[in-house]
Amino acid sequence: MIEEGDAVLLVGRRRRVVVKVEKGISRIGKGTADLSKIIGKDYGDSIALWGEEFRIYRPSRKDIVENMERGAQVVLPKDAAQILYLCDVRPGDIVLEAGSGSGWLTSSLAISVMPSGKVISYDISEKSLELAKRNIERSGLGRWVDFRKGDVRSADIGERVSSCVLDIPDPWNAFENIERYLTPGGHICVYVPTYNQVEETVMNMRDAFFDIESMEIIMRRMDAKKGATRPEFTGLLHTGFIVHGRKR
Repeated sequence: MIEEGDAVLLVGRRRRVVVKVEKGISRIGKGTADLSKIIGKDYGDSIALWGEEFRIYRPSRKDIVENMERGAQVVLPKDAAQILYLCDVRPGDIVLEAGSGSGWLTSSLAISVMPSGKVISYDISEKSLELAKRNIERSGLGRWVDFRKGDVRSADIGERVSSCVLDIPDPWNAFENIERYLTPGGHICVYVPTYNQVEETVMNMRDAFFDIESMEIIMRRMDAKKGATRPEFTGLLHTGFIVHGRKR
């Protein structure tokens, strides 16, 4: 049964949208709707909104991300999936993230730590924090994310974390501070766009981390046709490099 605060995917003939179920009138895009009518319904039920019939579904991570506002910097799903795997993010974990960006990776981290974990997400930019908060709240994930304005290179995190994801220009300058809060054997993933940053990251990880590996994820879709299936001519190529390690 759907409760207040849940996120749902509404699929109609002409539009599909992820909304957070709240009491009263909610603003959705350029229009408004009484989403309280969804409370008490089950996934698969139908509801009339904006003069159209919609089916109600549980939103996937893909649905949530595709309905978010996009800022200048995002971690795309092909990279986010690998980061979640490498950091072994599980329900109940406390995960540290810096920076928040648009909240795209934050959403996947939050879904992975539900129902008893949390994500601590730092950013030095008030503008980025506001966008990430807005995206996460609209996705119904706000209760699992603790947004903080600050510099993870010097901030007092205040508690132990099982893994850490750094999407900042100079992650190596954060290692000394993060080591204080990362549990032994805990995971760290660094996301950077250039070879020089990969080199600097790895050189500075070797004293305090083990199982260090660097990689790039490249994705190419298939054009599937009867008797003529082949890869598409273009793909989603370089977006960023991932460097992973574990605390000694």
